[in-house]
Amino acid sequence: MAGVPSHVAEDTSPRDPRALRAKPPPSALPPPPEPLSVRLRRAPVTAGLLGVCIVLYAITFVATLAQAADPLDTALRSLWSLSLTDSTDIFRQLGALELSRVWLDGEWWRVATTGLLHGSLLHLVLNSVALLSVGEWIEEAWGHFRTFALFTLASIGGALASLAWCESPIVLGASAGILGEAGALWLARRWGSVDLQEKLAPISATSLAVLILICLGLGLAIPGIAQAGHLGGLAAGLLLGGAWVARARWLKAALSLALALLLGGLAWLGAHPTHRTNYYAILGFRLLADEQPADALILFNRGLERDPENANFRNAVAYQLALDGVELDRAESLSLAALQPNHLNASYLDTLGWIWCRQGHAEAGTRVLQAAAWLAAERFPEPDEHLAGCPSAAIP
Repeated sequence: MAGVPSHVAEDTSPRDPRALRAKPPPSALPPPPEPLSVRLRRAPVTAGLLGVCIVLYAITFVATLAQAADPLDTALRSLWSLSLTDSTDIFRQLGALELSRVWLDGEWWRVATTGLLHGSLLHLVLNSVALLSVGEWIEEAWGHFRTFALFTLASIGGALASLAWCESPIVLGASAGILGEAGALWLARRWGSVDLQEKLAPISATSLAVLILICLGLGLAIPGIAQAGHLGGLAAGLLLGGAWVARARWLKAALSLALALLLGGLAWLGAHPTHRTNYYAILGFRLLADEQPADALILFNRGLERDPENANFRNAVAYQLALDGVELDRAESLSLAALQPNHLNASYLDTLGWIWCRQGHAEAGTRVLQAAAWLAAERFPEPDEHLAGCPSAAIP
């Protein structure tokens, strides 16, 4: 135990009992939390980002309901998911990162807008709570302009990582920007200047690190979460926050250069990510939608060459061969192989049923198509169209 320095005199003056009674007891409750309106006024950039996210979600929700076949069912499902079947065009118009739009149409601006869109009410609420919790401390630590720059660059970093990794045909959400802010905040709390750490004293660096790890863990455990986007946003936030926290000029310059190289490298990889087999699937289905089946089939076959066990490529090639009415034996073989680990997949069953219709086995094809229509979680038109055309679909 450290002793009292000899030059410090002990205070032996008499105490006023009234003064002692006036002091709050050590167990006194902390002051009540500030009203939300006060917190938002103190963090205008964070408040503005929240407002834009809420408004864009409201537009998406109302537009989706307006065109939904069953608005009540769509409204209930929107609590956890706005169906891409109903909302793809709306997300596209509002600026979601649709990967093929970057590859084929050069719409790179989408990497900057997709972080403001959300795919469900739950998605919006969770990200809004996290954005406010982290963003207000970022504005307290570094001011309004840097807060905007941090969120924007981290969100772009996440979008570019999703593009380079080909995570999903459409990627959206503010979580990449939020994780970037959280990473920078952790660095500031852990290694920032004395003044910066005093501002952030109520925050526990350990608790913040645990929350970041939990978020990344959920991304690994839950399908549909853009984990590459999370990692890209976190990396961008750590590099930018590190450049702001660093004291040595050479370290500031090195971290700034690393951030530029990260964003540039992800953009270069994302422009033509042929290293990812998912690239061929996403691009192939886009070409099908653009009525370019021959080019789509080339891409599906390339993907199948790279990953011969991939059920999606097997089914895609089989279906296109059935549509074209060529190589039906190969199409049947690929379809049956795709169904082996996924025998209740409605889309795969629809492919097999149509192949049998094209081969002249109308009765068997009809039964499989009926099963596909019954199993489909969301109704899609192909089984009904194939059922109607099956009796006359045989190739002479």
